[in-house]
Amino acid sequence: MSASKPFETKTVEAPKSIVEDKLRPDAEMQILVGGPYISADGEEHRYGHTALRLKTKKLDLTYDFGRYGKTSGMFGESGEGILRVWKEFQPYIKGENLLKRKTTGFIYLIFDHQAIAAKEHFDQLIKSGKELVGKRSSIMSVYKLITDYHALGPNCTTISMDGAKSAIPKIDAGSEKFNKPEEVLDLKERFALTAHGGAKRLFLPANLHRFLESASPVKLLRTDIYGQKK
Repeated sequence: MSASKPFETKTVEAPKSIVEDKLRPDAEMQILVGGPYISADGEEHRYGHTALRLKTKKLDLTYDFGRYGKTSGMFGESGEGILRVWKEFQPYIKGENLLKRKTTGFIYLIFDHQAIAAKEHFDQLIKSGKELVGKRSSIMSVYKLITDYHALGPNCTTISMDGAKSAIPKIDAGSEKFNKPEEVLDLKERFALTAHGGAKRLFLPANLHRFLESASPVKLLRTDIYGQKK
């Protein structure tokens, strides 16, 4: 009678431990950078736009700050700081696409707790502001923040990136090298902003796009393109 063989398991080993699998991030943060466009009346809008989307299994919110109220200044560079919070992404991006502008989504994998940290950042801004109930809809809430909008900041880019930094603190490390308003603004706009003191941080969507595309210190999951620049 032959000697008994030692017990051999036929179970296939998992490539990662259960602990590692549970720690895998499954939420997304999307920095949405819209390019310039020409309106139906032929007016050129070179400034662009930035918004921030947080997507988890439980929520999908897009934070969209801009000059959606009263404006002032030589070229409308300041005004009421209005934050629109979209509860659905498609209506937001559809509106951007209707402008015939190209929007690039720079998408990062994050953990749920990072998404919650970014959401709580915006919750604090909302708490200190005032909801514009008359502008509320089933897909969007609108708030007038306590801080007004200004082209140098707080603006669409700085507000979005402050939220992004709440999730990933180092996401804009090195971006100051890309703060080049002369690449976007005309002479009159540059003069007006210089007279205001200039900006110490990256504040233009086009400059942010270049930074995220070529020098971001955080690894991208992917980039999504929405719409087509005409």
